[in-house]
Amino acid sequence: MKISLAGDLGSGKSTVTDLLLAATGAERYTTGKIMRVLAASRGMSIDEFNRSIEGDPEVDRLIDNGLRALSDDARDLVIDSRMAWYFTRGTFRVYMTTEPVIAAERIMTAGRDGESFKTLDEAVERIAARRASEKKRYYDFYGVDITDLFNYDLVIDTSYATPEQVASEILNALEAWQEDPSTKRCLICPRRLRYRSDVKINKDEIRATHQLIMSGTTLPLSDVFFEDGGFYLTGSPAPAFGIIADGFAFVPCRLVKGKAKGTYIRMENKI
Repeated sequence: MKISLAGDLGSGKSTVTDLLLAATGAERYTTGKIMRVLAASRGMSIDEFNRSIEGDPEVDRLIDNGLRALSDDARDLVIDSRMAWYFTRGTFRVYMTTEPVIAAERIMTAGRDGESFKTLDEAVERIAARRASEKKRYYDFYGVDITDLFNYDLVIDTSYATPEQVASEILNALEAWQEDPSTKRCLICPRRLRYRSDVKINKDEIRATHQLIMSGTTLPLSDVFFEDGGFYLTGSPAPAFGIIADGFAFVPCRLVKGKAKGTYIRMENKI
């Protein structure tokens, strides 16, 4: 069993990894720690280190070779890495996504070496710059977009969910994936969803979703697309509201291609 965890900075990968290790008995492998050690050895912050290696693939080659070697490693592993989904064969590929402001608050609270910020705004700005640097570096070296959510078997939003809820859903999705490796899941916290302002909320659809939940039937999927940090519903928000009404932490979604047109309402404002 190998789970590769990629995701937004501050999405809670380390905390969720701890829970997955406790539940499965797997071992931890993290490239983030390697990067921080290398940055410290050069007397740099992690932001400075990322910028310094943008045109130098040597560090990435060192880390990538380690990830490739894990393909033939017999251990059960949870791999916290931007690129394990790409280099390590046979992993259950998870992407953890989080609202930028929430991510910044978490990183400031964690107080990790090389990641100190004076204000929340500074944290949001520097984290975005670091992410852009990583995205550019990996695209230049490998031709892949690490932020393309279609790369992953599970996309899970950690913005308004507990680490325990996130870890539980990862294990549920892993079990389904082990039975059928073509299985894809996307779980988004309802407060983060947005829907078009001209779409009417149908109460009958909300009640129908509630009835499905009560009967134990598989919940309907809501089609969503991702753009500039937001998840946008393409159709009626009623099934999502029905799920919210029953206290679920996540709305099961299906990722689709799309582009925001018109005015959208953030679901958080209606809960």
